[in-house]
Amino acid sequence: MREKNEFCRFRVVYSGRVQGVGFRWQVKNLSGDFEVAGFVRNLSDGTVELLVEGKEQETRGMIAEVDAILRDYWHSKIENVSKGYPQFKDFSIDYL
Repeated sequence: MREKNEFCRFRVVYSGRVQGVGFRWQVKNLSGDFEVAGFVRNLSDGTVELLVEGKEQETRGMIAEVDAILRDYWHSKIENVSKGYPQFKDFSIDYL
């Protein structure tokens, strides 16, 4: 059984109306409410990629808050979620 204090990484790709509406800025601000690291960036195919890592409880909490923002404001959907291992030291907006 996994412990909530284990570190994990989530990669989420959002599609829909998520570019040009302040989504990355809002996600960056939201990250300050959680003990996480990673980035959010626009991808060339019109989707937005979020990579977030930290303690499992923190990362899941942040993903849940981002999902709530999407439901309330942009009605986008999650295309992909994958897990990995920690690697980042802070959270930023990233550009390709």
